[in-house]
Amino acid sequence: MTEFKAPFSARHRGKRQHIDNDFPESARVGLLHLLYDLEEKEFVAGWPAIARELQRISRQAPTSYQSNSVTDLVKARNEAEETLSSLNWDKLYDFCERLYSYLSQDVLEWMEFDVSRVSTPKSEVQFFISEELERLFLEENLVFEFSEGLVRRRGRRHTEDQAARAHLVLGDNRLADSRKHYTKALHFFRHPTNPDYENCVKESVCAVEAAGKALFPEAKATTLGNLAKWLVTANDYDIPKALVKTIEGIYAYRSGGNGVGHGGAQGGTATVEVAEYVLSVCASQIIYLVDIEEKHDDIPF
Repeated sequence: MTEFKAPFSARHRGKRQHIDNDFPESARVGLLHLLYDLEEKEFVAGWPAIARELQRISRQAPTSYQSNSVTDLVKARNEAEETLSSLNWDKLYDFCERLYSYLSQDVLEWMEFDVSRVSTPKSEVQFFISEELERLFLEENLVFEFSEGLVRRRGRRHTEDQAARAHLVLGDNRLADSRKHYTKALHFFRHPTNPDYENCVKESVCAVEAAGKALFPEAKATTLGNLAKWLVTANDYDIPKALVKTIEGIYAYRSGGNGVGHGGAQGGTATVEVAEYVLSVCASQIIYLVDIEEKHDDIPF
């Protein structure tokens, strides 16, 4: 499997605003092209299966199609196109997830004596669908990405890289609570239809707090603010005071941001830009704290 590369139009688009709360007509046409391709490759069971799934998602009454009737197959394709064109934007993202998880199938090759073998396993079909949907989302400049079978709100590449690195270090059993908080933060940020930026900020900072308390139990800190004060005075850890200030700052916003914590009303609104910044900074802080603690443990006494 080759590494996925973003299309030229996405790589050279610049800072144009992503499309949110919509699945534009051009994206619907692109999705329809993908469905034609999948049906021709037999990566899905056919137009009747596609049409029935679209009817289910749109809560239309199901239609029965005869698989050996050319007329019914044409009818299924036409009705699938009609539903795809009229479906609410959020339901189309639901359909993309179901296309990957439910409609994809093994491709069989028939040999002698009605014996078959799998020529293309479902896992490869799903890989193809995932890459093509992500390519479509990038081409259309949608605010969402398609990964691991799910539609997620897209963060900048740096944010996604830092989140991935944070999850690696959070595999430490001591950091189970921190991992839970950071996973929640990602969920709140990435939710396709109802992102919660206030809770994204809160859970991101809670992840740093939980990581710090687990890594430095000698601090006996009850809050991230307490931990920051201890780090300033801890002689065993060589942490620049300016960096401790960044931890104090992120905790201060967690405590005073509008709707984020403690009923703060003067700390500023948790916009998507703020939430993504906090998500990235907290990932970096967790990674840094883990590195500091590991370096201290390696010092010979």
